[in-house]
Amino acid sequence: MSYGGFYDDDETAEQRWDDPAAGARRRRFGLIFLLGALVVVVLVAIGGLAVLVKGDDPVPASVGARQSSAAAQPSAEESSLAVETTSAPPSPTPSATPSKTAAAKKSIAPPKQTALPPPPPKVSTKPGCQPEYKGTQLPKSTVREYLDAAAVKQFWGSNTPAEVQAIRVPKRLLYGVADQESGWQSNIYACDGGVGVMQIMPNTETWMNQRFGTSWKIGTPHDNVMLGGQYLAWAIRYFGEQLGTFDIMGADPTLLNAVISAYNNGAGAVDLTKGDAGITNWSYVNNVKALMGRCCNNY
Repeated sequence: MSYGGFYDDDETAEQRWDDPAAGARRRRFGLIFLLGALVVVVLVAIGGLAVLVKGDDPVPASVGARQSSAAAQPSAEESSLAVETTSAPPSPTPSATPSKTAAAKKSIAPPKQTALPPPPPKVSTKPGCQPEYKGTQLPKSTVREYLDAAAVKQFWGSNTPAEVQAIRVPKRLLYGVADQESGWQSNIYACDGGVGVMQIMPNTETWMNQRFGTSWKIGTPHDNVMLGGQYLAWAIRYFGEQLGTFDIMGADPTLLNAVISAYNNGAGAVDLTKGDAGITNWSYVNNVKALMGRCCNNY
């Protein structure tokens, strides 16, 4: 039987080693082995290069699916921006009240889905026009009773969140606005259409009654005061949602200034992103704030 298929069994080892044909065969096998090893090295190198070019570790399908699912989920901040207007605004926190400087620099915009558009502002008073008085003027003591009742009135429906229900109109704010608007006179009719103590405009009466489901009349003194208080309460919420606080009597006057300005010019005329420059009727605002501290003691 032959050894390895090439030699006879009676050949010696020396004969096999010295055989020229055997040496050629060994060289051929060695060359084939080297070529095979080289091919393996080249394949390994190509595989490593492919990984480097790709630059990312392979991600299991299950992980990729979780990442895609997570990317589709909105963040908590994005979700809060898309909440409907019936949801609760942030709870009043005096310590969280931003300064006027912060309000001027921060980009503040009304909620995108707000269902509370500001009513039309008052029209300009006709030049040379004088106000009229109709009917009997109520005693100032009676007007005070109406204003005090408006200060404790809950203007938001019972189905609204507790944070909104907590909003009340400060009594001194009602006093100051009423004094600035009419001097607490119940039967005064201005040339611009304002009626009574709070000088409510007819279009404001219509809008507020539709918004809150009420049926108050501007010609009835009690209703007139309630409509004024209702508008102020609405403005506190409208601007409070933008500023992140409903503390209208806090150390930062930004919310108070905006609410007073809106009562005279309409909420659409107030731009909180411009800071103090976003209020165009500072004379009116400052008069009301002064009256809040000193008016009506003799009424």
